[in-house]
Formats: sequence, structure tokens, C-alpha cells
Amino acid sequence: MDSYLAGQYEKAASIFQRLSGDVTDPVLARKAYFGLACASLAMAKTPEELREGLNLWNTWVQMTPEVLPSEDPRLITPLLPRLAASHSQSSPPLLSEAEIDRELARSRRLAGCQEESGKIKDLLRRKTAEAEALRSQLNALERLHQEISHKKKGLE
Repeated sequence: MDSYLAGQYEKAASIFQRLSGDVTDPVLARKAYFGLACASLAMAKTPEELREGLNLWNTWVQMTPEVLPSEDPRLITPLLPRLAASHSQSSPPLLSEAEIDRELARSRRLAGCQEESGKIKDLLRRKTAEAEALRSQLNALERLHQEISHKKKGLE
């Protein structure tokens, strides 16, 4: 990330390339592939390089689950001036209106899912704590029952 944000896209791409092959951690591999796609797009100087970057981007999109924990959106920041410049030169946009709307809808769904997931995780933590407290009380009652049973046997 540091290399990318410093504008060292080739170095960043090399690091992201190595990390994207990590088979032991698929989440890290996917995030690294995202970084690789962004770095490739950021350093593209020719239409061919841009196409290769877009191919990497499309591959990342295909490997991304519907509910995405998160990639770092700061990676796209250096691309924004280029997109604005290409638009002002009356070149066709990289994404159609329908694609933009679809991605915005997907982002909204993702944000809703992440919020819901956070609420469910919080509820799960609370219920787990409650269950642990009940388990502790049950164990105490069982010990008390055993003590009372032993005392009764001693009295008989």
C-alpha cells in the first residue's frame, strides 16, 4: 500500500503480484489482486496496457464474493484524475451508465449487508456471553446439588 500511495506503481504491482498467489489466505490473495489491478491501471500508458489492467480488474470482479468484507478504496484515488482527463477529451467513458448504476446498487447492497453483519455479530457476542453466564450458573447449581446430596447421604 505504501508503494502504491507513493506512486511507485511498478513496485506495488510486483508486491501485489506475489501476494495474489497466496493460496493459504484467499482473502489476502483477493485483496492483493485488487491492488494489482489498480496498480496496472494506474501505470497504463498505452491502450494495450489499459486493456490488460481492465482484464485484471474484471478478473478481480469475478473472484469477488457478493458480500465483500472490504478492499481499500484509496487505491483508486490516483486513477480519478486520469478518468476526468479522458472524459474532458470526449473519449468514451470506461463504464456505461448501466454499469455504473449496477455497481452503485451493488455497493449499496454491500453496505447494507455489512451493517447487518455487524449487528448480527454484536447480537451473537451478547448471546454467547449470556450463554456462558447461564453455563456458569448451571455448573454452580450442579455443584450445590451434589453437596446437598452428599450431606443427605451422610445424615441417613
